Amino acid sequence: MCPTQDSITIKSRNNEYIHHCGRKLASTCILWKVVCPIPKENESMTKGVRFWKKCKRVFTNHPIEGSLKLIATAIGLSGTLTSGLSDVGVVSHKVVHATMYLFFAFSGLVDVLNFYFPHNVSDGLVKMALAQSFFVEGFLFIWANVDESSAVNIILAGIVWTTSFAITLELVWPEIKLLRACTTLLHGGWISHMVRMYRVEPLLPARVALAFSWHVAAASAITLCIVCITRSCAPKLVIEEPPEIPIYDYCQEPDQRI
Repeated sequence: MCPTQDSITIKSRNNEYIHHCGRKLASTCILWKVVCPIPKENESMTKGVRFWKKCKRVFTNHPIEGSLKLIATAIGLSGTLTSGLSDVGVVSHKVVHATMYLFFAFSGLVDVLNFYFPHNVSDGLVKMALAQSFFVEGFLFIWANVDESSAVNIILAGIVWTTSFAITLELVWPEIKLLRACTTLLHGGWISHMVRMYRVEPLLPARVALAFSWHVAAASAITLCIVCITRSCAPKLVIEEPPEIPIYDYCQEPDQRI
């Protein structure tokens, strides 16, 4: 069936009308965008949020943790070699402390390699290197100082080995990282306070036990505060309920048979 002249004319007018409406709609959208521009994300954000996003971008685009390990290890190693530790005896104290720092330097190197080559160096290797560093530190604190081992060094070795064990368990139990954070704080506080004090004056076991209890309480309180502050600043996930699906009642279906 061939189209008539009237139908062709009607179709052309409809097409012109559609094009005209399209141009109107496009011009309306442009006018709306000019009069009521959509606020940009950077304009609506506060300075604190922008600063947080910049920090997050820096932490995600650079191997910060591994670099800090290497820098701290280099500082500690240089301080050990230039300090007044005794070189007498079967094993030099400088060699013992330098060995500890070198293991932590190896852990930082594995962190950096994991950042740039995550396919080749997995997270399991990162945790293994860190756990190995803590284990060797506790091992050397006990057996490299057998003649002068005290309750302070024994407790330090126990803290370090607990940290190493927690890092190993993180492979199968991620929430154990809170224990690792607590024991790491306890490790630093115990070295800076009790180990240095023991070098100056002998300590009674009762005093060491009381100090250890307070160090555990302080490390736990700091960990609790950090976790609470982090959770309060994190955005809350809003879980929407799934829509209700109407159940078709076949019993009430009207009979459409003739």
